[in-house]
Amino acid sequence: MTPANMLPARTAKACHRGVRSTRELSAKPDAVPLCLYFSSNCTNLVGGWAYGAWRHNGSPRRHQAAAAACLTLASLPLTVLDAPLAIGATLALTGLAVPVLLILTSVLTQSSVPRAVLTQAFTWGNSASAAGSAAAAAVAGRVVDAGGAHGGFGVAAGAAGAMTVLALGDRRRPRELSK
Repeated sequence: MTPANMLPARTAKACHRGVRSTRELSAKPDAVPLCLYFSSNCTNLVGGWAYGAWRHNGSPRRHQAAAAACLTLASLPLTVLDAPLAIGATLALTGLAVPVLLILTSVLTQSSVPRAVLTQAFTWGNSASAAGSAAAAAVAGRVVDAGGAHGGFGVAAGAAGAMTVLALGDRRRPRELSK
């Protein structure tokens, strides 16, 4: 299991913290976060379905790097956008990448550890994901309090960028990890 496998939840949690802080951007503050969540969550379903239906060519590590790069590129505009409609459209793009990264985390975990410890590896991965979500929410909350919604989205973009760097830098083959 690599650190890049543990970052999707952190990115998503920081993004959700940024969404909650967009109330200040609209005349109807209670409706904005709900609509933004709806936009992101609907495309999560589409992204997971599309990746599952796609006939994969290439390695899962390459797919992980590509999905992380797409998430980073989609997250960056959130640090400057102010219009709720534009934020919703951008969150829809980020929603396409997150389920792909979560699927690939399971695929890479399964191919990286011996079958005898697979349950333990999944448990550690889930624990790391939960801890990352909690840490991202805490960091994004502090940043939002200090700098507003754009700061919270900046935390998400930073986590996505870190995930991209880690995924691109991880050149080990899956079976080398289990030795």
